[in-house]
Amino acid sequence: MSDTIALYIRLSAEDDNVGESDSIKNQRDLLYDYLSLHEEFSGHKVLEFNDDGWSGTNFERPGVKKLLELAKKKEIGCIIVKDFSRFGRNFIDVCDYIDQIFPFLGIRFIAVNENYDSSKSKGSTAPIDVAFKTLIHEMYSRDTSDKLTAIYRAKMAKGEHTCGIAFYGYLKSKTEKNKLVVDEPAAMVIRRIFQMACDGMNLNEIAITMNRENIPTPIKQQYINGSAKMRGWKIAGDGEDSVIWTRYAVKRILRDERYTGKMVFKKRTKVGFGSKKTVAVPQKDWIIVPDTHDAIITEEVYAKAQSVFAPSKACNIHGKKPHLFVGKLKCAYCNHSLSRQPGKEPVFVCATSRAMSEADCKNLHLSEENLKRDLFSLIYHHAELALNASDEDVKSKAAGQLCHLQRLITDVGERIDKIKLCKILDFEELSDGKLSKGEYMSRKANYDEQITVLKGQIELWSNEIEKEQQKNSFGSRIKQAQSCVLGTELTRDILEQFVGQIRVYNDNTFEVVWNFRDNLQNTKENEQNG
Repeated sequence: MSDTIALYIRLSAEDDNVGESDSIKNQRDLLYDYLSLHEEFSGHKVLEFNDDGWSGTNFERPGVKKLLELAKKKEIGCIIVKDFSRFGRNFIDVCDYIDQIFPFLGIRFIAVNENYDSSKSKGSTAPIDVAFKTLIHEMYSRDTSDKLTAIYRAKMAKGEHTCGIAFYGYLKSKTEKNKLVVDEPAAMVIRRIFQMACDGMNLNEIAITMNRENIPTPIKQQYINGSAKMRGWKIAGDGEDSVIWTRYAVKRILRDERYTGKMVFKKRTKVGFGSKKTVAVPQKDWIIVPDTHDAIITEEVYAKAQSVFAPSKACNIHGKKPHLFVGKLKCAYCNHSLSRQPGKEPVFVCATSRAMSEADCKNLHLSEENLKRDLFSLIYHHAELALNASDEDVKSKAAGQLCHLQRLITDVGERIDKIKLCKILDFEELSDGKLSKGEYMSRKANYDEQITVLKGQIELWSNEIEKEQQKNSFGSRIKQAQSCVLGTELTRDILEQFVGQIRVYNDNTFEVVWNFRDNLQNTKENEQNG
């Protein structure tokens, strides 16, 4: 077992209201003071993990994910936190780690302010007060979440801007909290876009004009204002200079009613407490507050722009069946998704080429029919490789391995059932006065420890079975796909099974990123070695 000590520190947005005691610095000082006061930690390697500004209601935090990844590799021997709430506020998850996962991995867990040390805890489970404290932390977090939601709703109803940064065209006021002021350089661009739309220019023509004149995009403007760097944004591609105007960026601006001086809130909402996933809210439930900030364009100009880009024109893909390759085609130069140009001979082109007068994507015109034919041939070839490699001897070995692992799991499952029966018999003896409480607790702790170890073995073997089944599943999917392609054509199901992404070049060649490239690579190597 590793002797490395991991210090975990977390600070969330709601902790700002608690005070300085929970700051990153104070947590760090507390944990290092604890180490210095305990001679047993002298000379041990110390790693620090922290999540600044992350909620503890789930474990989707970068710092804790790195920590748990090393823990599962058994590269961590001890984890020390200020208190249980720093590690997490979800009752079930925290108790699972303290009660099951960390003991199985042989990891010591210490919560300094709670005076909890798993190495001094009786038995393999955490004391009941740990569970109560963790439950209280979760209840507190839920209560805080409800209160903050109510506060934000009240602010929204008054038209106050509660986001960390202002949307394009505006800046946060330096003198008045939750108020927006016009960012004049961006506002000039917005007015011009609306005017060009009202004059009859289409989305592509507007985007090309913006790019030709090197007008900063909304994201570039955030860099100019300093807010993008402040928020630590990451831009797809080679950085902020690779971002260009597209028809979709222009369309977003023309559709944004906030430029008339209204504030529009609650267009999306989280699916539940602790979740980061959001869903769209029906328009009738949006919170719309007029006259909350200075308007950049008038209601009349906005209405005229909407009439130019009516849904029948701007959203003409609605109600139509998506094309076969939707979501799969990417430009090899700018990484934008390709769009389909219908016609007698449909082709795929890059949106960048339509928005830029000069671009590497300019000559990218990939024939849909050629793509279907060539990709169909590639998939068929890989199917043949996999089938040729899956001889009876290989299948027999795989079947034997699966049977062996399943027998082991069955045997261990029976051992667990016997241990559980012993626990029940001991409890009956305790109730009858034939067994002392101390002896019963000692036996129970031993039983629980055995069960934890045995369950860990089952989990490892189950993972091995899953890997073997995935290999077999890959082979069956290959067979299924080959049977489908024989004498027929490429379908979306076959595409989903095999292809992750297709990167297209301007000489009308393409590169396929396979879903099963590891399996396919092994198949190729076996073929070459054979």
